[in-house]
Amino acid sequence: MRRVRSKLQDSATPVVALAGINLVLLLGLCVLLNTHRLPKYGLNICPAESHFVLSRYDRNFSHVITITPGERPRLYLEGTEITGGVQGLEPLLQSWEDGHPGRVSVILVCDVAVPVGIVQQIADQVLLHGYNFSLSARPSAK
Repeated sequence: MRRVRSKLQDSATPVVALAGINLVLLLGLCVLLNTHRLPKYGLNICPAESHFVLSRYDRNFSHVITITPGERPRLYLEGTEITGGVQGLEPLLQSWEDGHPGRVSVILVCDVAVPVGIVQQIADQVLLHGYNFSLSARPSAK
């Protein structure tokens, strides 16, 4: 039997170069499609500005309530929606009672578009149970 030999060069250089070009193009695509161009999901809360912001608090005895703006503002406790809105907050406040209400802090994070009346209702409910109440804010630009 005769042996057949190829006269083509036995080199992998074009394949490696093509793989390198593909890698560079893929990285360029990832840079172009960074998070600024992709849709964002979740809550976007813009609190009011203040010179006085929260400094320190005991995370073991604090609860963060977030209010979203809208026709019917929604309340969230630690990222979980509170069913029933402002009225649904009352059973939660009762469940936190442990005989020492003064050490429990409730931090309210609300958008500037949330009506003041709703913020006042929540503050009244929290303070009636004897808990500490704080309103979260963004640091002012100055």
